[in-house]
Amino acid sequence: MKQVWCVLTLGVTMLASANASVVTISSLGSAADANESNSMGPTIVIPRNLGWAPAVAGSEWVSYGATGDPNAPGYFMPANGTIVSFFDSFFLAGSPLSGSVTIRADDSTSLWLNGFKLLDEAATSGNTYTRCSDIPVGCLESTTVTVDLTPHLLQGNNQLRFDVAQRNSISFGLSYAGTADSAPSNSDVPEPATFALIGAGLIALRLIRK
Repeated sequence: MKQVWCVLTLGVTMLASANASVVTISSLGSAADANESNSMGPTIVIPRNLGWAPAVAGSEWVSYGATGDPNAPGYFMPANGTIVSFFDSFFLAGSPLSGSVTIRADDSTSLWLNGFKLLDEAATSGNTYTRCSDIPVGCLESTTVTVDLTPHLLQGNNQLRFDVAQRNSISFGLSYAGTADSAPSNSDVPEPATFALIGAGLIALRLIRK
């Protein structure tokens, strides 16, 4: 009897592993993730400004240069009005199911997915930017925002674009992390041998019960 249940358990486990495919999306820099880039060149990991919250879990603070900690070697301050686009591409093998990304940015950022704008840059009217953007995203935990990607995910190639803006001097940076889920592609469907294994287990169970 134990052998039959082992066969059934193995079959169910193999089927469960093919239920969905999860892709991780996070700011790690071009050196660690070739799918990341920006409109100025490679995306690099930077030391954070000590006024910022730590990077979103699973990510790093990134920029196009040493724009984070004013005390770090090579630091420079982007001019007010600077906007740099950061890109992250990812691939969904099957039909999209759901996705989201959590963001922190200084001074602020808008977010686009596959050409659709999902998030506006923080409002400049009434926003003091004294400790990064406060409406709606920024570098503090209290200003962190999570954006739903689901409506505009595509099967195949997808591209996120963050237009990070410098509005009130000092530091500049971006941190984000999220996931996207898709249904299994045809190549992920269990092979006939898997179904045969489950069928054999069911037949054996029936015979034992008789």
